[in-house]
Amino acid sequence: MKKTIVVFMCCIFLYEAPADSVDTAGSDGAISGRRKDNAASFNLFYLGSLSFDVNKKTGMLENRINGHFFLPGQAFYLRTELLERNPFPVGAFTSENLNWGTGLYHKETGSRLLYGMIEEWGLPARVRNTWSRSAPFVEQHQPTGYDLIQSYSTTKEQKAGIFLASPKLDFLSGITGFTAVTLDGRLNSAFSGGVELWVTRKSSLRTEGFWTGKELRSRSASGWFSEKPALPERGFHLFALAFLWTSPWVNVSSDWAFSETAAFGRGVYGNIGVRIGRKPWLFSFAADGAGDRFVGSDGGIPGQSVRIAGKIEHYGKKSSLFRVSTSLRSLGLGDLFEADCDAGTVFAGGKFERSSTGLYYRFPVWTKLPVRISRIALSANRDATEEDKVQDTYKTEIGAYWWNLRSSFSCALSGVSADNPSQNFSPYPIPERWRFDSARIAGRVVYSVGLFQVGVGAGYTIHAKADNVDGSFSTTVQGKRYRFTIKITSSAFPTAWEYGLSGRFNV
Repeated sequence: MKKTIVVFMCCIFLYEAPADSVDTAGSDGAISGRRKDNAASFNLFYLGSLSFDVNKKTGMLENRINGHFFLPGQAFYLRTELLERNPFPVGAFTSENLNWGTGLYHKETGSRLLYGMIEEWGLPARVRNTWSRSAPFVEQHQPTGYDLIQSYSTTKEQKAGIFLASPKLDFLSGITGFTAVTLDGRLNSAFSGGVELWVTRKSSLRTEGFWTGKELRSRSASGWFSEKPALPERGFHLFALAFLWTSPWVNVSSDWAFSETAAFGRGVYGNIGVRIGRKPWLFSFAADGAGDRFVGSDGGIPGQSVRIAGKIEHYGKKSSLFRVSTSLRSLGLGDLFEADCDAGTVFAGGKFERSSTGLYYRFPVWTKLPVRISRIALSANRDATEEDKVQDTYKTEIGAYWWNLRSSFSCALSGVSADNPSQNFSPYPIPERWRFDSARIAGRVVYSVGLFQVGVGAGYTIHAKADNVDGSFSTTVQGKRYRFTIKITSSAFPTAWEYGLSGRFNV
């Protein structure tokens, strides 16, 4: 036994309120429900974890405290959050290992005044690090929002923010709007605003705008031949627009962002999504692209590329679902988003280097059948950005029920295709002078009875030069206000063991 890790987690929820209160809280500390009176109340949510490596005599201690104070009248509440991560044993607590934040919230409209580590979603997030996100289908275009982060972060910085939203006003079938401002410690600001108009009860148009400007920090080269050269402090501005049209039969969405960075230039990012049909059949298409001079809302450079994607979905009886999807991505076609682009040259020389295709079927929920397959998923991917090392991966996943046993099994295969691709080389993973790289088979079985749940998992990975066996065992006791789990894992059986103990308690 070379490695032993012990993990302890607990979650405590304390609530002080009159007996006729109906407010509840989830495991993340969020509050839902309404009170029957106007008295003030207070609750506290705590989550902690401790991990320890017995051999190295070191570990990590993490804590999260989230408190809510409901003001008289219950229209507003205050929230304070502390997130802490320290090496264990603890020598001294420092502010560098502490994230904290506070906010004043209005329950009816969702308006809030925030200070701390702020998480953003919607348009500001979609124009940040664009290629780390999935294809921009219509359903990915959620409205803009801000809130305190839920987990400790070493990359985010303290910000002040205000988000003001209106209730639904009577105009046509209804209208709402919002405006938001954030300000960081260097007084860099970001502004958001938007309006959603319901033309009919089932059709609406949402438009949003976003702007941010800042002085990007200087960057030094990591070496003599670094791909990222040294850069001085430089001014940066980004403006983005978004719209979303929803209706029973046709839904259309689009984002466009324009950046300008001193000593670097101007860049553009844009996307469009279309969904046609209504359940049971839905047909979706999405495309997005960026030039090599585009800078995201966080000041990072995602790189030029173009991506197109499509999918077909069928929703059947008893929650069944059939979905087939595919996406293609090209680095060269990103030149289309440059001001001096020659479209004829780009299309003639452009090609797709990456692809991802998936087939998924969720079977109808026939609860009376003791043995049944719950789902099947197939996927195939190719990454040909390096022509001398084209990576192909294939994966199959199956879920099944065996009386009280819930199981899942997966097989994965990866390899390298065509050291010197032919002119008709496919962007999809069709083998061509294919060479084996690795394979993996894995499975997990979970048995549930009453308050208890027991799970066993195992996997076997074969590499070109070696193989590896891993496994896990867990047991859980869960009630209405508590959850307690013991887990044992081995990443390299029979060595590299890890032991975990976790719990959540609501009192």
